Amino acid sequence: MTPSPDDDLARQYPDILQVRELVGIYEIDIRDVDVPLKVKIIRSGSTYSGIANLAVREKGGKDYHRDTGTYPSKEAALQGAIAGFFLHLTPGASIREIRNWGV
Repeated sequence: MTPSPDDDLARQYPDILQVRELVGIYEIDIRDVDVPLKVKIIRSGSTYSGIANLAVREKGGKDYHRDTGTYPSKEAALQGAIAGFFLHLTPGASIREIRNWGV
């Protein structure tokens, strides 16, 4: 098995704790939402995360939510981030744009 470039960097520079790859950014226009939903797909090791720029708070809810799971593929991470958005997007929900929505 060939070592990954992440492993090579960590061996070369012992102070490196983690290497993340920005796989891509998806922008999704959603009906009745003023700002596009943007999802960054990040790979860390063999897992992927989809990080959304929008968080949703259900009507009467206390906190804003967005998906923070890890997934085995970039497609699954995108699906997870979108599903996490729509899970809380109920009538009367409020949306907050996360300005610094990176890792």
